[in-house]
Amino acid sequence: MTPRHRRQPPPVVLRTPDLRIETRRSGGTVRCALTGALHQDNQRVFALALRDGLHSRPARLSVDLRAVDLFTSSALDTLLRARHEARALGVALALDSPSRCVRRVLEITRSGPYLPIEDRAPVRARRCAGTRPPGTPRADRDPVGPGRGTAFRRRWG
Repeated sequence: MTPRHRRQPPPVVLRTPDLRIETRRSGGTVRCALTGALHQDNQRVFALALRDGLHSRPARLSVDLRAVDLFTSSALDTLLRARHEARALGVALALDSPSRCVRRVLEITRSGPYLPIEDRAPVRARRCAGTRPPGTPRADRDPVGPGRGTAFRRRWG
């Protein structure tokens, strides 16, 4: 008897003190889901996870960055190198729902066009009371404090 459906292999989980990488293969897609901080100290583990995903020769490598709290230039360098390697192997690489900090780094470095983004999860709205720039006083408050001239009291003696 042969089973109708092949069982999917269990996910491979790599851990560092501040990063968790879960790699799962389903069909022709390998998905690397990252949770935590991506920086220079765990760059090598991140690069190895991406390289292992690419060397299994999937049709597509999806890098899930929705739970990334810190994304530095070394992590961006690792992603750009993986994109270069994926292109050489004929594998499509895409970022899945990058977090706000990842989007900000992509925006500042203008590397967004080189790393395609696929949004599967909605981006959470900022928890900001208003849209005023930082440092500007609110309309209901004086820049000195709640009342005019109450910041300093002089004692006349």
